[in-house]
Amino acid sequence: MSIKLTFLFFIIYCFSNYSVAQKNLCSSEHNHTLHTPNPVSYYSLFAMDSLEESRTIDSLEKIYGQHKNIPQKYRSAILIALSYYPELIDTPIDFKECEISTTLNARPTIASLCFKSRKKRSYTVRINNSQKKGMITIDEVPFNARIGIFAHEFSHFIDYQNRTFGGVLERLWAYTSDKAKAKYEREIDSMTVARGLKWQLYDWSYYAINLSDASESYKEFKRNTYLRPSEIIEQIRELKN
Repeated sequence: MSIKLTFLFFIIYCFSNYSVAQKNLCSSEHNHTLHTPNPVSYYSLFAMDSLEESRTIDSLEKIYGQHKNIPQKYRSAILIALSYYPELIDTPIDFKECEISTTLNARPTIASLCFKSRKKRSYTVRINNSQKKGMITIDEVPFNARIGIFAHEFSHFIDYQNRTFGGVLERLWAYTSDKAKAKYEREIDSMTVARGLKWQLYDWSYYAINLSDASESYKEFKRNTYLRPSEIIEQIRELKN
């Protein structure tokens, strides 16, 4: 029982210091404004009129919106990202707006992690609504880049689903070391690219590093922790070969 309590306190500690997913990009590689979702043209909302977009999102919600508490203003980006993760169709996910120290953060709920099987865990995504200077809020992020940052979090959920209780603790332990955290987040970025959300991840990275008003220390953290833009491009090229 004491071991279980120790694990529980450790989880709470890690969650309180757990921050999200974002990345960066070489300006020499970025010669477009922002890509439309690729490669599925069905989800390229920029080419749709408002009626067609509404019908598309409604159809996605019937499939991927079950057991999800999704804020209306982020509905389109979240549902498009979720459509690349069919394993999460029956997974409860609660999206909450609150003041946090990063754009998003995401984690399994403590109760489901401790007392439910891997496939029955539930998750929370917290969306920053603070207007503090030097931070990035999701409201200012371009649409395609929004899909990328939500997708990164959903890749974390897939990783958690494939891990036992001890395996999740191992992942959380990685956040106590800058080197281990960078290795972990780069793996999650690679998972996101492999899912087909490469340009969405790219656009989020470029925005966060080159277009946002984020502090220089925050941008440097992104450069050191996540896949660099040139590395995302290299992975895209490898997928084509």
